[in-house]
Amino acid sequence: MIFVLMAAHDTSTITLTTMAYYLAKHPEWQDRARAQSRSLPREINYDNLDEFTALDAVMKESLRLNSPVPGLARRALEDTEINGHFVPKGTYVSAVGMVNHHNPDLWTHPERFDPDRFSPERAEDKSHRYAWMPFGGGVHKCIGLYFAQMEIKTIMHNLLLEYEWSVPADYTWKLDNSTLPVPKDHLPVTLRAL
Repeated sequence: MIFVLMAAHDTSTITLTTMAYYLAKHPEWQDRARAQSRSLPREINYDNLDEFTALDAVMKESLRLNSPVPGLARRALEDTEINGHFVPKGTYVSAVGMVNHHNPDLWTHPERFDPDRFSPERAEDKSHRYAWMPFGGGVHKCIGLYFAQMEIKTIMHNLLLEYEWSVPADYTWKLDNSTLPVPKDHLPVTLRAL
């Protein structure tokens, strides 16, 4: 249990920070998510979690643009071939989700913040099995996926009901990616109570 809580701490914090940044840079999405939060019950529970569609789209797009875990290391259990390259048994390989997340063959304008790409009408995340993989995939997909989504939506829902935040119009964050992606300047925001 301690490992689950610690593993979720950094990744959830990074996701919340990323969401806060994009909502500050795109106030129309902050307003949209806030309006939806105001229309739904204050208390989030498992039964109403899926009703927070705006927060879900913002969270998914934030994870696509800046995944807390940029790559997943795996070891080949047997000799295999990947795209014509021989990989001997025991070789460590890495699946780097950020490559897929920024691939123009999978995403329309991949560098643009566009949460609507996750709408049922567009469903760009369904263009390939691993187009969107911030939690990994297959049998080794993160076991904390649903817990993290519930935790993140609950925190962001409450922040939206109580605060409005912004960054200067010309501000663009710089990330320190030496370990996990964190803002070099700690993401200075202007916070206003509602």
